[in-house]
Amino acid sequence: MAARFLVLLAIVAAALSARAASAGSEVDLIAEKLDTLYRSDASHSQMTMQITTKNYERALDMEVWTRGMDDTLVRIRAPRKEKGTSTLKKGREMWNFLPKIKKTIRVPPSMMMSGWMGSDLTNDDMVRESSWQRDYVASMLDQAARSEQKCVEFKAKSDAAVAWDRVEVSVAPEKYYPIRQDFYDEKGRHARSMTFSDVRIFSGREMPTRISVKPLLDDKKGNETVLVYRDIVFDLELDETLFSLARLRRGR
Repeated sequence: MAARFLVLLAIVAAALSARAASAGSEVDLIAEKLDTLYRSDASHSQMTMQITTKNYERALDMEVWTRGMDDTLVRIRAPRKEKGTSTLKKGREMWNFLPKIKKTIRVPPSMMMSGWMGSDLTNDDMVRESSWQRDYVASMLDQAARSEQKCVEFKAKSDAAVAWDRVEVSVAPEKYYPIRQDFYDEKGRHARSMTFSDVRIFSGREMPTRISVKPLLDDKKGNETVLVYRDIVFDLELDETLFSLARLRRGR
């Protein structure tokens, strides 16, 4: 009888271990997908950003190139008064080029969580300095209340230089593209939400093309930034010199 009970315990333990391993591998897959969805090995995209605040509205047309997780170049193409304003991230370094004064300004790490061009997207959002895989510990959440969506909680590692203490992410099952992200600061406040919609296929990849960002704390409550991908091409060959200060300063 005791031997049979021990066998039963071993079977249950093996089943739980296999289930935990499966959940762990799925969490890892989701984190990798979130990191690379809009980037891949290399990408070139055309997008529009609509910024709405209590005091003004403005729209930007942009062209963006990325290479892996390390390199990003963003150029504003319109409106005319901001045309040529550009942002470069290469490795852990980031710069802005302002064509009106023909000046290149280095962005220090302390400014990575500041708003990019007056939007509710941070410098980090635009160039992906942080990584879901590298900077957070992920675990699956109970998704019963969220229909068929997979839900993952990302908790910042103690040594990670990130703005958010915790992020809850809902993704589409099997496809693993994001549907919603909720950001919590170090005080536990629900500070920002991002929703993803208008799923399209680019270069054989299914992805949301509309991202709505809404700050939720009092000082910015009511603001919204909407980023729309008009086109994106993946895994193309990019010139090595594209991600350089010389190319950044050309502003075109």
